[in-house]
Amino acid sequence: MSDPSAALTDPQASDPIPDLLENVIGISQYISVSYWVGQAIDAVFDVNPFEWVAQEMAGDWEAVQRAGIALKNLGEFSAEYANSITTACGAVAHDWQGNAADSANEYFTGLAGTVGDQQQSLEAMGGDFETTAVGMYEAAAAIKGSLEMLMDLLIALGLELAAAAASSWTVIGPVLSGAAAVATVSKALGVWGDVLQAHTIAWNSAQGLVGLVAGYLGTLDDLEKHALPESNYDHPGV
Repeated sequence: MSDPSAALTDPQASDPIPDLLENVIGISQYISVSYWVGQAIDAVFDVNPFEWVAQEMAGDWEAVQRAGIALKNLGEFSAEYANSITTACGAVAHDWQGNAADSANEYFTGLAGTVGDQQQSLEAMGGDFETTAVGMYEAAAAIKGSLEMLMDLLIALGLELAAAAASSWTVIGPVLSGAAAVATVSKALGVWGDVLQAHTIAWNSAQGLVGLVAGYLGTLDDLEKHALPESNYDHPGV
């Protein structure tokens, strides 16, 4: 007989998208001043400020992914546990007769059915958790990239304002620098809008998951409904 508890392994989170693919897609980051500043800070303080802020805004995707894996493991455990109950009942059915045997068989058959029926809901709920985790991961990556771009634009804006001040003795210098600064401010506001949009997407995904989980919980039968049978034991030899 198999051991159902073998399905209850410790869930481990994994990177949804390989780093190599991310680096190819986000190759423009390597010309970002802020990206390298973040890498330098990470090397010194063991924390990347842009990644930290992004995770705070998008949520802990690793915890959500682990929860999804744990739910799927629990679904597998339920299926194995139901099979074990059914197998055990079949093993004693030939040697145990009477009212108590009938009551026990009815109880354990119902219990096995209830436990087994939970597998589909648990696996579906686990899949939604994992899908949400990927969405949170993508949102965090988008926020991180946008924050780096925003910082680059703010650095450029500072240089443009400094150039305007330094060329104040000329006529055309402040005009050109001022026009460039206005354009940079416009770009920066657009990037900040992207950050807020990514945060909103992550929040809406989390709220949607809450609704789905509430629905799944309604499909999980309460094991307390299967109270132990109350029947007199009438062994034929007594």
